[in-house]
Amino acid sequence: MNRAATVKTLRSAVPVLALAGLAAAGCFLISGQFVVDYPLPSPFPAVGAPAGTLIGVGVDLNTMGDYRDHKSDLKSVDDVALIGDFRNNTGSAANVEVWLVPSGTLTLPSNQLAANGVRLWGPLAVAAGATERVNWNRSTTLLVGRQALTDEIKGDGQFSLYVVANGTFDLTVTHGAVIAVVTAAK
Repeated sequence: MNRAATVKTLRSAVPVLALAGLAAAGCFLISGQFVVDYPLPSPFPAVGAPAGTLIGVGVDLNTMGDYRDHKSDLKSVDDVALIGDFRNNTGSAANVEVWLVPSGTLTLPSNQLAANGVRLWGPLAVAAGATERVNWNRSTTLLVGRQALTDEIKGDGQFSLYVVANGTFDLTVTHGAVIAVVTAAK
């Protein structure tokens, strides 16, 4: 074997031997990404008035196998989105927002939403009687509460979402989901 071939063999062998040594010592790190795709109830009605009670939808990521299996190994939340079709059932335009309430409370007086939650995304302008589709790309332009959602994903994985609009509103969300790309390391 010539010198160049010997150097090439050593360059390949050294990293393999180092990884084998780490694995034998129990120090082997495995890292990978997975997607948490949590579907919201469909259809999900969101109806409210300025002085009324709001109804939220509960999210429990612990019901998702990949999340539950890797929760203790979460390293980072690399990307998040809230997608769905948002229909305005009223005769006037609506500016739709989605709020996250960390406590998971499912009913709140409308005047208590800001005190208990964080605006996750919006506003999304939806014309009277129209439906607006929010896909991954559009969600990233609307997302203003990324850190709050990241904190919940890295925390207990349980929170509630409220879909609201200006004034008196009547909205229907279909095909909605909370999606996160997560990196886990062992």
